[in-house]
Amino acid sequence: MSPIIDSNIRSIQCDGPECTKLVLYDRKAEKETFELPENVWLRATRVTQTADGRNLVFCSDVCQINSIAMGTHNVPEPPKIVTATNPAAVAAAAKAAAGAKAAEAAVRSGVGKIEIAD
Repeated sequence: MSPIIDSNIRSIQCDGPECTKLVLYDRKAEKETFELPENVWLRATRVTQTADGRNLVFCSDVCQINSIAMGTHNVPEPPKIVTATNPAAVAAAAKAAAGAKAAEAAVRSGVGKIEIAD
C-alpha cells in the first residue's frame, strides 16, 4: 500500500513503525482537514524518497528516526537463497553442504582421513 493515494479522496498515513496516524479526506476540504486539532501532525509531514523510488511518509522526527533504525530507508537486498528451483535440487544441495561441513569438522578434529589421488 502506498502511503499517499491521490484521487478525489486522499489518504495520508505515517510509515513510522507502530505509528497509527492516518487521515482520509476529500481533497476539496484539504484546508479544513489540515486545520483540525487532531490533524496538527499533517503540518509537519515529511516525505522521503529512497534511491529505489519508494516514497516514505512520516508524521514526526521520532517516527522517521525509528524507521531509519529499523532499516526501512535501505534498498531491500535480493534474497540470498534461490528457491525458484525444484525442491529435490534444494534438498540435494542442502545434503551436500551438510556432508561437506561434517567432513571438514571431522578433519579438523583429527578423526577424518585425507586422501590424495592422482
